[in-house]
Amino acid sequence: MRKLLFLLFVFSIGSAQQQEIVSWIDGHAVVIEDANPDSELTLFSQNAPDGFKNARIFGFGEASHHGKEFFDLKAKFFKYLVLYHGVKVFIMEESYQAERGVNAFITGGAGDAQSVLENFGQGIWRCKEVSALLQWMRDYNAGKPVEKQIRFYGMENQFGQDIAARLEQYLKVNQMEVDGKLLAIVAECSATALGTKVPKGWSKDKLLAIDQVSAIIREDVVKRKASGNPEYKDMQRGLRYLSQFIAYLETPYGGVRDQNMYENVVDILEKETSGEKAFIWAHNEHIINDDYSRGAKSTGSYLKDKYRDAYYSVGFDFGKGELKGYLFENGKVKAATYRTMDAPYENTFAATMMAATPDIYFLDMAGAKNAPGNFFGKKNRQLFLGGPGFDPEKLWFLSRRYTKAYDGLIFVDTISPMTYWPKPKL
Repeated sequence: MRKLLFLLFVFSIGSAQQQEIVSWIDGHAVVIEDANPDSELTLFSQNAPDGFKNARIFGFGEASHHGKEFFDLKAKFFKYLVLYHGVKVFIMEESYQAERGVNAFITGGAGDAQSVLENFGQGIWRCKEVSALLQWMRDYNAGKPVEKQIRFYGMENQFGQDIAARLEQYLKVNQMEVDGKLLAIVAECSATALGTKVPKGWSKDKLLAIDQVSAIIREDVVKRKASGNPEYKDMQRGLRYLSQFIAYLETPYGGVRDQNMYENVVDILEKETSGEKAFIWAHNEHIINDDYSRGAKSTGSYLKDKYRDAYYSVGFDFGKGELKGYLFENGKVKAATYRTMDAPYENTFAATMMAATPDIYFLDMAGAKNAPGNFFGKKNRQLFLGGPGFDPEKLWFLSRRYTKAYDGLIFVDTISPMTYWPKPKL
């Protein structure tokens, strides 16, 4: 009997503490009226924290690569930042190779947004939500001078395709001769597929060959005094991304990918865009400020180290919803599948945050340090959903402190799958 009374006492204290936290959230959260990407952020614009308003680089994550509301809310915030805060640079967890087609389209070129998405390396972005955002960029850019237009950049290091063909065209236009053996190695690298198993030391001669080609191009440009040529700069970027890809194939773990994405973001910010304000679209685990739960620094933690308060990260969490996943057979995707998650998992931030009144809300983590019991500053769990999506039999929770992980957090009560065209690519 005494044990039962003790457990009831502990439960009542825990319940009271949780209610105190929920009441604090209700009193301090900035309500986001809806997830409609085309409606105004009225309440947020009136209550945006100073850290957000004063930032130059905005990293927006997502708690799953397969959540419509995350995509729509990120599009909503990007539009707000473009219209009211002067953001003109859009950087995505996507390939360098996708840039040319996207920028041609959003600056008035032929074609349509859906066709442009077919050239994306990441299949997760091939959906109507991203298509609609690209169309909005095109409409926004129409009639504006180049310096006022939005530009799209990829920061991903996981793709090599098309770079050899671009090199061939570049050499032809500039009437350059390069040793055929070097070109053959570049072609081999460019044709190598993501996921290829390679032995230790495989990348050494390939990286050397790419560096040699890059040096030959640089010497030619110096001779012609044409270092400002945008085609030259673009070709050198392409070769650097190819080098990253080849090195990544040999060492895909240990944080190489995030370090490369950070290096690419810095290059874009400081060499391509003259210090303009930028928006980064990626998973939570890439934009996060301080993430050693997976044993390596994130892109966001590098950016926070370099840019300090000029970098503002916004993470996402959610309570429940219909979640996309995949069925695998012999390690390969067999089909997409959709499962319902009816409630947050126990002992997670979401289990408490779900009890707050608003369906969608924003919390500034600087202010959240004052929450009862230091709730957001103590370690708790967050459900991790990456590319493979949701599988209730293979759950992965990451332990973190939200006040260290993010500068801001958006909580969504219920999420749903993105909208695909018939027979989407998996």
